[in-house]
Amino acid sequence: MNIDGERLLLGIVLWGAAALSAPIATMMILQFGGLPALGVGALSVTLFGAALLCTHINQQLDELGLEDELSDEEWEAHFAEEPLQCSGLRVLRIGEGSPLKGHISERSVILKINGVCPATADEANHALVEGRNEIEWMGSNRKPLMAHITTHGHEHDLLAQFEQLNPRPAPQGAAEAPAG
Repeated sequence: MNIDGERLLLGIVLWGAAALSAPIATMMILQFGGLPALGVGALSVTLFGAALLCTHINQQLDELGLEDELSDEEWEAHFAEEPLQCSGLRVLRIGEGSPLKGHISERSVILKINGVCPATADEANHALVEGRNEIEWMGSNRKPLMAHITTHGHEHDLLAQFEQLNPRPAPQGAAEAPAG
């Protein structure tokens, strides 16, 4: 099941539990009153609060996803504004069973894998080591992020489709402060 399906299922379960708790709380108040009714009433209010919070978080995640979706032209212009230190690989699709799944979003740009600047998917796969791998990447906000993935055995395939980016390389001395 994908993440959107899991979010939908969580919302359905929470709203269903909250909806069922309301008549039970009403029945407890009418039949027993006192402390048992207060406990069931508090549970009902808590379930409704959790359902509202879940709905709010899902709406925010949906809006965030829409903001991140740039057209191909906007994406190219966005990364052409400033030169990158590495050529970069744009992630087009992440396949099932990929170690990137859940760590890096599609349409982001991988800058380095274990300190290596891969220019092709083959170079990216060869940069992987057994155990912990450090991946430097950036999304549309151009802020560098770090992801840590673990590969087991001889898993040296990211199971992803990439597009090679060829931005202007940054000047070698641009990162160094002028001596003065």
